[in-house]
Amino acid sequence: MLYFMSNHLLGGDFGGSWFLFLSGLSQVLSASRRGGNAAPDASRAVVRGVAIFIIGLLFLAVVQGYDEIWDWDVLTLIGAATIILIPCRKAPSWLLLVGCSIIFLITPWLRSFIDIAPFYGGAFENVAWISDYLPNFFVDPLKEYQGATGPLNNIIGFFLVGQFPVFPWIIFILIGYVVGRRVTQNLLAADSPFIVIIGATFTFMGLLTAYAGSKKPQFSVANDYIVPLSFYPNSFSMVMLQTGVLLLLFITLWRIFDAKPAGKEAPGIFLTYCRQISKYSFTIYVSHFVVIFVSLRAVQVITGKYYLRDLVNTPIAFALSVLLLVLYYPLLRAWDRAGGKYGMEWLLSTLMSLQGPRKL
Repeated sequence: MLYFMSNHLLGGDFGGSWFLFLSGLSQVLSASRRGGNAAPDASRAVVRGVAIFIIGLLFLAVVQGYDEIWDWDVLTLIGAATIILIPCRKAPSWLLLVGCSIIFLITPWLRSFIDIAPFYGGAFENVAWISDYLPNFFVDPLKEYQGATGPLNNIIGFFLVGQFPVFPWIIFILIGYVVGRRVTQNLLAADSPFIVIIGATFTFMGLLTAYAGSKKPQFSVANDYIVPLSFYPNSFSMVMLQTGVLLLLFITLWRIFDAKPAGKEAPGIFLTYCRQISKYSFTIYVSHFVVIFVSLRAVQVITGKYYLRDLVNTPIAFALSVLLLVLYYPLLRAWDRAGGKYGMEWLLSTLMSLQGPRKL
């Protein structure tokens, strides 16, 4: 139960969609603070996108190992999406949402032209604990995607097959971009009832579709529409569930922390922590992987075995993750007082400064 709750409910199954949503939303908020309408000028957006993309590839090669450089992690998607969003700036929000709907609907069809199963171990298995109550409701691949062979297969991996391919994951960035517009236009209060309804509908439909898919004698996780929940690759039902949970969580937190005008009282512990963490989200994303994989490689040097999933049991792993989250706060506070240099945010800002001053 603890593994299911931490790895699936609190882990990447939903965290990935939240991260991408916030990356789209933050682009609009950042532009608003600069006084612009959407984003930096196109040339700076291209440079920034290319920089994030290359950093993402280097991150995979250096931290996770050269064999995983073509896994297509979330950073390569964000880098590519930064460039893809350039022509979206002047598009009306309804058109972006129509684009999301099209991507959502055609992704299983596009994947039907590719045999995805071999990239994920050839088969899928029931996720522990929840399958004791709902067999075939939630499935995992036998192994995670570890890149393909050849340039063509790697391009296909980037768009359709990899860990975070463009289809369907760019949906969450576009949704964040649209919601960001509503935030900067002070229209979110009026929209909030509709967001709750839409979020609840998507959540219900995702769960219902997954349940219906679990009753099918045979199903294709990647290609079917009535299909169980799966994170790798992101199944049709999972995208619906992620979208619904994302919208409900965002609007709930917005109503708690942002809907009311800011008062003079000091922010609480939770909000103070979140603000500090969000300031260095890029650094945290990279550094937490460094902690994990450096530890695994140190153990490998000592023992000769690579314990990717077997180094410690689930309760200890969960406790260590909570400890790391707690330690991040004082470490980042100290880093802040020292000027915040040499983090990933600083690196990206330094690379952008090489292009010269921003156009007004």
